[in-house]
Amino acid sequence: MNSFQNKLKELCHLFLHFMTYTKRLSEHSLKAYKIDLQELFNIRLESRPKIPSVKIKNKKKLEERIKFLIEKNSVQHFKLSPSSRGRKLAVVRSFIRWLAEQNYIDEDFRHLFRSPKAVSKVPLFLSVDEVFSILEMFKNTKENIHSLRDRALFFLLYGGGLRVSEACGLKIKDINWLDHSIKIKGKGKKERLVSLPKKSIEALKALKTNSVYLFGSKPLSTRKAYDIIKSIGQKTGILKPLHPHALRHSFATHMLLGGSDLRVLQELLGHKSLTTTQKYTHLDLAHLSQALETCHPLHNN
Repeated sequence: MNSFQNKLKELCHLFLHFMTYTKRLSEHSLKAYKIDLQELFNIRLESRPKIPSVKIKNKKKLEERIKFLIEKNSVQHFKLSPSSRGRKLAVVRSFIRWLAEQNYIDEDFRHLFRSPKAVSKVPLFLSVDEVFSILEMFKNTKENIHSLRDRALFFLLYGGGLRVSEACGLKIKDINWLDHSIKIKGKGKKERLVSLPKKSIEALKALKTNSVYLFGSKPLSTRKAYDIIKSIGQKTGILKPLHPHALRHSFATHMLLGGSDLRVLQELLGHKSLTTTQKYTHLDLAHLSQALETCHPLHNN
């Protein structure tokens, strides 16, 4: 590895350290950042690097080399979807901005790398009838440790609109049984309070666990959670593939159709930007005809 690659590698480690401890990025986001930087610059980044002190003698040369590598290695991303390419370019722009702010380069040349326009599409979500079919399936299922776990997971994801990692890692001490709320530590370690429907709280109580986490002595595996939700969809006979994020989308969609305020929904979902929440407003008349009597069907079932 030549001296330039070593220098670039050190800068990437410093940038990831900054994103970890200053920007408080989630573990999942940091992993994606690391992979994208490795691909773009053809370097290998360590998991636990020593954080170096980097001095740049020729800033102009560094700028030119970074531009060259990004332009050269971005070609391999052309077959990706616009949203995936956009995410990778967002990492590039964040890195360039950080380099400029830290005075490692003189020119902030982020504008040279614009994201492709992503096609706006409505996220996959269940109809209210499909939700009721799942609830009916739960009623007709014999109770055991596995069925109670599956039921609790569903009622967390759909009843509270949680991300799968948030549901899997929920601790008993963060559940307020009296006011039906839970404390969630979401992306960027930002905390929020989520109010749950009565039936969701009942599903959590039914687990009767004395462990640290709701689903046992350690967080439930997200891979296992995906398998559980997929199995629920198959048992119910739902034709579309069911996954945890589809339940979060369903929560958001049904809340909006029921009249929920967009700002309230933003807080419940833990979205940093209202723009992220607004994707749920792109619903056609067929979806709007499913308007609910209340903001969430679990309240009335």
